[in-house]
Amino acid sequence: MDIKERAKDIAERAKRIILSPKSEWAAIDAEPMTVREIYLNYVVYLAAIPAVANFLGNWLFGFTRASEGVVHTTFFGGLLHSLVQYALSLPLLYVVAIALSRLAPTFEGKTDDLRALKLVVFSYTPIWLAEFFGLIPGLRWLDVLGLYAVWLFYVGVAPMTRSKPEYADVFTAAGVALGIAGAFLHGAIVHMIAPI
Repeated sequence: MDIKERAKDIAERAKRIILSPKSEWAAIDAEPMTVREIYLNYVVYLAAIPAVANFLGNWLFGFTRASEGVVHTTFFGGLLHSLVQYALSLPLLYVVAIALSRLAPTFEGKTDDLRALKLVVFSYTPIWLAEFFGLIPGLRWLDVLGLYAVWLFYVGVAPMTRSKPEYADVFTAAGVALGIAGAFLHGAIVHMIAPI
């Protein structure tokens, strides 16, 4: 499959998960995918959006530090930061998925790492897409649109983990807590390795 077809497939899947999540979760559930296929056909592309957008936005337009005002990253410093950010985001998704998989029996669901990875990856879609706004000064606050991921997770958690639907709200809260903890850990490690 060439890059144009791959981009079209990714855009279609992203559109369907955002606009019709219930039917798309059913399609994702039924579709045979391996971890490798999920990463190579979806994650490696969408997970690059935050790294590229942050690199370009911080290098070209800068970001605000309370003590220094607007600061621009150097080209190579920003590039290194973005590469580390991207590289560490890939295993982070799998770690969060494994943690969710292990939590599933608590909500009368089934431990299944692959299904949990599908849940995490496709729920992250609006977070990745909202990062495009990191490119445009004055619009960076619109990355708040990524919060739609919470709704996607809520809609998908019961069917993907085989947990009881009445636990969806509590399981979603646990998933959000795991995601936030993972994001803070990710950010801390990235800043330790490649501070900007």
